[in-house]
Amino acid sequence: MIGYDYLLQSGHNWQKAAIEKQEMWFAASEVIWLRSWQMMTGRMSPAEATKMVLEKPLAFAQAAQDAGEAVISGSDPVEIARAAVAPLRKEARENASRLRN
Repeated sequence: MIGYDYLLQSGHNWQKAAIEKQEMWFAASEVIWLRSWQMMTGRMSPAEATKMVLEKPLAFAQAAQDAGEAVISGSDPVEIARAAVAPLRKEARENASRLRN
């Protein structure tokens, strides 16, 4: 039988994973908006345009690697999901912060 504490902790872990995913989406939306603004106003540098294209394969490769390592180490599904989102979230938040300034 599954205990009440286990169910509570599991729900909390999934909620934490969902919040982290939403943080990633909010940051990504902000980055899209800021980069679109730069393109519209002609202020996007060639370096930023290159970063915009090249960062995605690297971030997704890192996400796949981290999720794979979590699977191999026997992590539960929520930890696998969090491992997959972490590099994408980190990259999106760093971009948003950098572009804001």
